Amino acid sequence: MSATDARAYSAGMETRGSIGRRLEGMNPLVVDTAIAIALAAVTLIELATLRDAEGASTSDVWWTVAFMMVQTLPLALRRRYPFVVFAVIGIASIAYDVVDVPPELNTVLFANMLSVYSVSAYARRPLAIAAAVIVAVALVVLNLPGISDPEDFGSLATQFVLFGGAWILGDNTRYRRRQAELLAERAERAERERQERDRIAVLEERDRLAREIHDVIAHSVSVIAVQAGAARAIAEQRPDRAREALASIEQVSRETMVELRRAIGSLRAPTDDAELAPAPGPDDLEDLAEKVREAGVEVEIVREGDLAVVPAGIGLSVFRIVQEALTNTVKHAGRTTARVLIRSDADGVEVLVSDEGPRPGARPEPDGEIPSGGHGLVGMRERVAMLGGTFEAGPDGGGFSVRARFPLRTEERSG
Repeated sequence: MSATDARAYSAGMETRGSIGRRLEGMNPLVVDTAIAIALAAVTLIELATLRDAEGASTSDVWWTVAFMMVQTLPLALRRRYPFVVFAVIGIASIAYDVVDVPPELNTVLFANMLSVYSVSAYARRPLAIAAAVIVAVALVVLNLPGISDPEDFGSLATQFVLFGGAWILGDNTRYRRRQAELLAERAERAERERQERDRIAVLEERDRLAREIHDVIAHSVSVIAVQAGAARAIAEQRPDRAREALASIEQVSRETMVELRRAIGSLRAPTDDAELAPAPGPDDLEDLAEKVREAGVEVEIVREGDLAVVPAGIGLSVFRIVQEALTNTVKHAGRTTARVLIRSDADGVEVLVSDEGPRPGARPEPDGEIPSGGHGLVGMRERVAMLGGTFEAGPDGGGFSVRARFPLRTEERSG
């Protein structure tokens, strides 16, 4: 096959595929009506061709036209009422054969075969089997007088092959349609399950985030209480120290107000009382990296900018994002190299966790276990969104990267 022929063949296949897709998108009733009219037209053309050759009278022609219409036009409803259409066409065919009105048309065989195909493909299974039995019996009975003649026997065998093939083809269509329906139901069920898992993960992540923000606020309030008590105790003897305590209270209060604003809208399910302990932040990443190294992943942590000004709530989320991203690296990449970049500027904090992907010949079989920070990408995306940030994750070269950015609002930091 030449290059030109190959291109022509490819273009032809694409055209056929395009026509098939357009036909599938059309109303079945419209398609079937067009098929019925086309078959009726074919029989009428054959009738016009054979009328003079067989010497059919005007009365014979009108009777033949009536029989042809009854055997073709009902096919417009072949999918909606397959067994009724099969019965009508079958009865009309038997009557046409018994009456033996000239001329004898052969193209009507296509309408009969289509009715058998349709009842096999679209009727209930018991009705389809009954139709097959009816066709077999009708063929034998109608051809019984001349069945001993080799020529008539060959004609009967041919009809059995044609109608049997139409029935088998319809049954195969039924099977493929049922398989497609089962696959569609399975895909729909899997999609609903995935959406439900994502919904549950989002709710659990919101609860986790609300609890962690609660921890930060509770810790800050504890610091305020201690500083206020110290300031009251030394207010008269050491006023300078009291002013320092009050300044500390002011700073902690401002940070706590920021976290309170960020926590608005978070719903938290009833849980046990959280411990009044500082939540993890960027300063705790070295301990996390050490655990990851024990699992076989080389981790490099790079810090840029002043992370001391990062609010505790954002610092906690930074830690959780890095924790979850490194957990995914351990699970899916195994022994590899990962890089963690935390960059702070006047506008926000950016986190980038990237890995090089699985090494050639290596399998993801971590030696240790890293506690997860949430619910995968869904949890990370939800955590970042709740703090007004942006989140991106996807393949990066041969590995995978996770990028998140948390905004630092000047008005919130200034109170």
